Amino acid sequence: MVEVDILKDWGRETELRKKWLRTWERLGGRILKFPKWMQVIILQDVNVAIENRVATMEMILKARGNHRASKSER
Repeated sequence: MVEVDILKDWGRETELRKKWLRTWERLGGRILKFPKWMQVIILQDVNVAIENRVATMEMILKARGNHRASKSER
């Protein structure tokens, strides 16, 4: 059933979104206390770190032949 497939991970994804928002709210408050030039450096660092992490995880999934985590890994 299409509706069930769409909503099955809704609660999990909602909780993860809340965690992301809380993390950025907490860090954002601290980061905004720095001068603008330092904020730019931090933003660049965070962007590079996340891009590298995502690329690494994508390579791992591709090497395993999985494009989505199995239910046992969630």
